[in-house]
Amino acid sequence: MSRSASKLKKAAVMAILALGLGVAVAACGSGGGDDDDSGSGDSTIRFAFSPDPAWNWIEDQGILAEMEEESGITIKRFETEDEYAAFAGGHADIVSTGTYETPVLEAETGVSTVTIGKFNRAQDIAVSDPANNYETFDDLPEGCKVGVESFQGSSLVWQALIADMHGRELAQGSDDLQMAVTDFEVTPELVVKGDLCAGLTAMTTSIPYLMDESVHVMYDGQNASQLYEQEYVPGHEGMNSNNFVTLESWYSEHPEEVAFFLEVWDVAMQEWKENRDEIIEGDPENFGYTSDEELKFVQDYYENTYDNFLDTVYLDPEWIEGEMGVNQILRDAEIVPADAPDPIYVCIDPETGEESCRFPES
Repeated sequence: MSRSASKLKKAAVMAILALGLGVAVAACGSGGGDDDDSGSGDSTIRFAFSPDPAWNWIEDQGILAEMEEESGITIKRFETEDEYAAFAGGHADIVSTGTYETPVLEAETGVSTVTIGKFNRAQDIAVSDPANNYETFDDLPEGCKVGVESFQGSSLVWQALIADMHGRELAQGSDDLQMAVTDFEVTPELVVKGDLCAGLTAMTTSIPYLMDESVHVMYDGQNASQLYEQEYVPGHEGMNSNNFVTLESWYSEHPEEVAFFLEVWDVAMQEWKENRDEIIEGDPENFGYTSDEELKFVQDYYENTYDNFLDTVYLDPEWIEGEMGVNQILRDAEIVPADAPDPIYVCIDPETGEESCRFPES
């Protein structure tokens, strides 16, 4: 079956990760960084993360350096588009993964993680040719090709949503909806040319096509996070593409580092809210615009259409319960086993830095 083919590829990738994670448990469980054993009280958090405008801002403004000096804790960030590989190879203590990615990682490796914080929601949109009047994936003809950035990542949750909402199969080599790996940047062009019947992309990689309406955003313009909220947990601000995740072994041994890391990111998120237009204007590479007209489009999009940055990094019980519903959708779509346990989520009190809730309860 085509779903089995997809699973075989996924298992092969995760088998490689499992080998690396065995090293990571040993490496990360013994200390938080290069300075942990110096006896000085200082420590280093190894953090793997793709380029991010909020982080760049607190670095450029000197905010991060000031907080590090006051705390005696340093965050050593490795900029990478492949956080999983850094985590698996034992080169990072904290990484960013999507809510829909962590259960897959755990199911395929047997390694326990802890999600300590939230950052931003998924922003992938599904686009099609306006002439075809495709409003949902249920409208797509059997056998057509759908552009996805990879067989992992955000593709997983779209597979699950499409299966649950429409009973359709989006998979590699499927007789129904075939996954075709394409860069987000070229997906709109391939849709316009007719090479794809639809494709997953993002606002920041589709600006000219969205501005001239040469592609149509399906689901009434909603992205995956908004669909999850609408269909499953009304009022929930989530289904995140970026949560902050550690190995359970590292988390239990580094409460001060966890508290500091979250404090830093909460400041970064507040800075984003207060200086969003300025941050966007100073970072065309991350936001994908090439002209003043496109800059205004992006700023207006974040202001009036969708801002995927959440208000705080700190988790609370209500948010965790809403977000954990993603796990069941993945189980129902057979992306993870039916008996796969929920990953661990924790609330960290911003005043004390101590754990104040844990799901599932131990």
